[in-house]
Amino acid sequence: MRVRVSAVFERDGEILCMKYKYGGKEVFALPGGGVDQDSPLKEALVKEWKDELGVRIEPGRVIIVGEAPSTKRHPQTLHIIFEALEIYGTPKVRPDNTTSIGIDWVAVEDIAKLPIYPDVGKNLHAFLTQEPKTTLAFIDNCMERGFW
Repeated sequence: MRVRVSAVFERDGEILCMKYKYGGKEVFALPGGGVDQDSPLKEALVKEWKDELGVRIEPGRVIIVGEAPSTKRHPQTLHIIFEALEIYGTPKVRPDNTTSIGIDWVAVEDIAKLPIYPDVGKNLHAFLTQEPKTTLAFIDNCMERGFW
């Protein structure tokens, strides 16, 4: 199973997305990428944002976990979506590290109906508009006491 991490950074009622053109259609993606074997998830997330957007992020809590079944073109993928608490720098697509055609600030009110990868727009809209925000616990090392 492939693991992909991404993060949602919300500012002034908008989230930062990367834009792509697939099949002649404009689609959006939450910034992130695949996790290499033995790489901690948050480190992989920070690296992806740095490589693709040239910014450093402060990852927060896990807000969504979802599984995408395998297809003829893509392996089964576990998506782990974090909150991005802060970004440091100005996000700008780095074409040497991504096929993205740009970035866009997408209104939270629109994300439920837009093509966003992974397809979590409805869940993300619910998370960003509910109070209090409920999240999943993320344990950096759930084997740290070494009982096994």
